[in-house]
Amino acid sequence: MRFHRIAALAVLIGVGVPAALAAQQAPPPPDAKKPAQQPTIVANVNTVPLTFLALDKKGHFVPGLTASQVQIYDNGTLQKIQKFDSEGNLPLRIALLLDISNSIRDRWTFEQQAAIDFLQSVLVQGRDQAMVVGFDTTAHITQGFTDNYESLARAIRVLNPGGGTALYDTIYQVSHDDLGPASAAPGGERNVIVIISDGADDQSRYSRDEALGMAQDAGAVIYTIGTEPTGLDPVNDKVLERFSEQTGGRSFFPIEAHDLGVAFQSILTDLRHQYVVAYSPNNFTPNGAFHTVTIKILEKGVIARTRKGYFAR
Repeated sequence: MRFHRIAALAVLIGVGVPAALAAQQAPPPPDAKKPAQQPTIVANVNTVPLTFLALDKKGHFVPGLTASQVQIYDNGTLQKIQKFDSEGNLPLRIALLLDISNSIRDRWTFEQQAAIDFLQSVLVQGRDQAMVVGFDTTAHITQGFTDNYESLARAIRVLNPGGGTALYDTIYQVSHDDLGPASAAPGGERNVIVIISDGADDQSRYSRDEALGMAQDAGAVIYTIGTEPTGLDPVNDKVLERFSEQTGGRSFFPIEAHDLGVAFQSILTDLRHQYVVAYSPNNFTPNGAFHTVTIKILEKGVIARTRKGYFAR
């Protein structure tokens, strides 16, 4: 798959798995079914960063937690926490992925403005960065990572709907090339992917699970916003839900186009309440196996929402 890069690329949010865990080694030479990939350098680092939200029984955020109130289990084994950052203190790197296939044409104007308003609300200049990617049959990067809101807004406005949909390829390529191994993010930023799409895919060479695996390698938390009201297309709804549930994000299905702003506001609120912890797994073996991760909060009635695990690469 060939990606059309219109602006320079940069780098997105260190909420992910570090190099030996998260760095994806370049796959074997592509066959007729796989697009070419860039080689990836793998460092020998065994630290796993996790982003999580602490929620009470009513779904309200629980502020003020300390490391002594949190336990991490890797494949069921209790781990020692090495780093703990409270509520949204770390910088953000946001990859905004906008479906510009023919299927979303009727809602496109609302989506553009809601996305522009979201970036204006979430980015702190000098700290956070975002990039803009439109995707139809291929991906079109109209703006690489920047903290300049006006540049990002222009990058959204130049996109126009048309063509098929390569959702999985876009997630894979952005995760691999632009987010990369979590340890490559300077300063330990939080990696986030926000996707606006109906969840359909009729063009990708990579599978849904391959795209998800690469996003997990990049340590990205995925938020999805469906462009069709929930229930109209249950199969594609589940696609969007799987990406978010497996990475610690959330899915939204606005009933009306003008409700998109509410979904973006919910994502913004999440990002301002995230905790980030890191640990080195006991007896780590880089065999590519999937490790389940569980975070337990030692406060009655409080649960953690985080990604389901990582690949020990």
